[in-house]
Amino acid sequence: MFNFHIHQYPKHFYNSLTLKLNKIMATLSDLEVKIAELQATVDAEQAQIEILVKSQTETIVGLEAQIAELKAMLEGAPTPEQIQAVVDSLEVIKTDISGTIPDASEEAPF
Repeated sequence: MFNFHIHQYPKHFYNSLTLKLNKIMATLSDLEVKIAELQATVDAEQAQIEILVKSQTETIVGLEAQIAELKAMLEGAPTPEQIQAVVDSLEVIKTDISGTIPDASEEAPF
C-alpha cells in the first residue's frame, strides 16, 4: 500500500488529482447508468424471447397432436384396393339401374 500525505505534494498536483478523480467518478456514474439501461434492454429482450419460445412450443405441441390424429385416421382408412372395389361395385349397380331405365333417346310408347 501507498503511504502518502496530501501535504507533501504541491497544491496544483492535489487539484489535478481531484479533477481527474472527479472525472473518473463522473465516467463511472455514466457507465453505471448505461449498464442499468443495457440490463433493462436485455431483460425486455429475454422476456420477448421467452414469450416466443412458449408460443412456438405450444404450436409444436398442437401440430404434433394433429399429426397423431391424422396418423390414426390413416391407420383406419381403407386401402386403395378396397376403395377401387367399392367404386367397381357402384359401377355395377349404376349399369344395372341404367339397364332398367329406357334410354331417353328412345320414344316412349304412349
